[in-house]
Amino acid sequence: MLFRKKIFSVYVLLYVFMSLTSACVEKSVDPTDPAAAFARAREPYDDEMYEIAIQRLGEFKSRYPYSKHAPEAEILIANSQYAMSRYAEAASSYEQFVKLHPRHEQAAFAQFRVGESYWAEAPDDIDREQDYTLKAIAEWEKLVTSYPQSEESKKAKNLLDKGRRRVAEHSEFIAKFYCKQEIYHACAYRYLQLTEQYPQFSDLVKKAYTQAAKAFAQLADGKSKDEQSESNIYYKSLSSQQLRDKAEEFRGKAAAIQL
Repeated sequence: MLFRKKIFSVYVLLYVFMSLTSACVEKSVDPTDPAAAFARAREPYDDEMYEIAIQRLGEFKSRYPYSKHAPEAEILIANSQYAMSRYAEAASSYEQFVKLHPRHEQAAFAQFRVGESYWAEAPDDIDREQDYTLKAIAEWEKLVTSYPQSEESKKAKNLLDKGRRRVAEHSEFIAKFYCKQEIYHACAYRYLQLTEQYPQFSDLVKKAYTQAAKAFAQLADGKSKDEQSESNIYYKSLSSQQLRDKAEEFRGKAAAIQL
């Protein structure tokens, strides 16, 4: 492994040397030939030398901002950032590309990659905050709306289901936490919120109605630890009998769901 690392380092140094050497030659490049300049600028990208690629492609953009190759240079810079796991930078670059070139043939790909960059930052564990998952979902929803016929849109639809499921399970995790703490109004609220936001997940919805019913029953019996809390809207706005009626209503809804 150490030997391979040394060999890789040698290759990197050699490439840097060659790049610096070629930079001297760049000065003699015909300024009216952006195609040749772009071909030269993308060489490190093709060789997976992404750090150098970002620099060379950035220089190309500065030199030929109105070239037809400038948008492709932008995409390759974003791809390089993504390949190096610089997901925040990549998301910003892809987003800027879509903003500047919404009709470009690579626009759908770039929009997909915005979401994919956020997805790469999102945790798999449902006990952790899912802010990045929500950002990925929002970006993929834009993709499906703006580029519905694209291949990327088809990929996004599958990932949207996976992302929404993860967020729904995170909501369930939070609801369970409140139940364990015997804060039953928050427990019931979170479970009912889950049923409204993610009705497509029947198994989660069935459990949510069941647990919401139990929470309302506990509220009716006065067993919530924060009965007098200002946020306990159920306890303050409903009588004990109404709370029991709610519990029965949600038991019925749970029973009606066939898995």
